[in-house]
Amino acid sequence: MHHGIDPGRVPLLGRWLRGMWVGGRLLSRAGVPPTAVTGAGVGLAGAAVALAARHPVAAGAAVLGAALCDGLDGATAIVGGRATRSGAVADAVADRLSDGAFALVLWRRGAPGWSAATAVGAAWGVDTLRRIRRVPARITVAERPTFTICALLACGSALVSPNRWPARLCAAVWTGAGAVGVLQLLRTPPGPAIRGERAGRPAR
Repeated sequence: MHHGIDPGRVPLLGRWLRGMWVGGRLLSRAGVPPTAVTGAGVGLAGAAVALAARHPVAAGAAVLGAALCDGLDGATAIVGGRATRSGAVADAVADRLSDGAFALVLWRRGAPGWSAATAVGAAWGVDTLRRIRRVPARITVAERPTFTICALLACGSALVSPNRWPARLCAAVWTGAGAVGVLQLLRTPPGPAIRGERAGRPAR
């Protein structure tokens, strides 16, 4: 389901997928539609933006919730036998919206607007390049966990410092990871055209 990627060879990925499998089973048994989980993730990402300036801890919780929804929606679809092409498209759009929201969290926490814009541009650029070169199985340093951690750290830093430099540093790390991710994808030979799936992750 992940283009031949062996979860055992990626640190923490196996544990994450097992957790998503359990959560997906619970949501599927409760009759929760996968698209509802996708929508909840986007809503939580938007809430993180709204909360970031004055309630950074709550914003961090919303960021984490959005990341969980990003894994649970696909698991719910697969476990419940409800994987569809339209669901995959909705998931892709939700991912890009969440990337933008996480970058806005950095901006609301003190990162310059141009820096946050560059960060989200790097995220979208990596995803676009992966599709163009048809290398969905190539894992780079610029993936959703990296962006999530940057947003979480920008929010969590408020517990120890009122300064803006942590958010600025997180934006710089995000952008740097994006640049390295682009280089990693460019060094990967293009793959064959993919049918029945959208490049980047399995259809659901």
